Amino acid sequence: MAKTPVTIKRADVADLEFVMATERMPGFDQFIGCWNERQHRAAFASPSSAYLLGLQDSLEAEGFALILDIDDSHGNIFLKRIAVRKPGHGFGTKFLRSIVDWVFAQSDAYRFWLDVLDSNARARHVYRKVGFVEEGVMRKAWRFPDGARGDLRLMSLTRPEWS
Repeated sequence: MAKTPVTIKRADVADLEFVMATERMPGFDQFIGCWNERQHRAAFASPSSAYLLGLQDSLEAEGFALILDIDDSHGNIFLKRIAVRKPGHGFGTKFLRSIVDWVFAQSDAYRFWLDVLDSNARARHVYRKVGFVEEGVMRKAWRFPDGARGDLRLMSLTRPEWS
């Protein structure tokens, strides 16, 4: 487990190869999904989205996050995707904390929200540890690569909870 803080860097389209390789790591399709290059390029071009890289030690990217709805008029910003190259080593928790700080420091967001597979106990544990609160379930809202369906759990963290 690394001990230094995570540095957040806003990604650009030159980081697309890293983003796509990371979200396509073995087993990730069961939990985070992935987009094709056209979808990612559209998100990179959108002023309402941000790709964030998590850097540590060598200043090489260890993970990325995709944030959507930065310009939401109701102050609800969406964590669409977060992925780290080496899950289970503590980097993801520190990266998520840095993302939360970035979102509330760089925007007027009131609520930062996400959805996570109900069956993804490790991710749900990390989200709760960082302060996200479970709000409800979207029944059978996720389609796995094999066509099976899974429930998504809605979670959020509000600005007062972050403060």
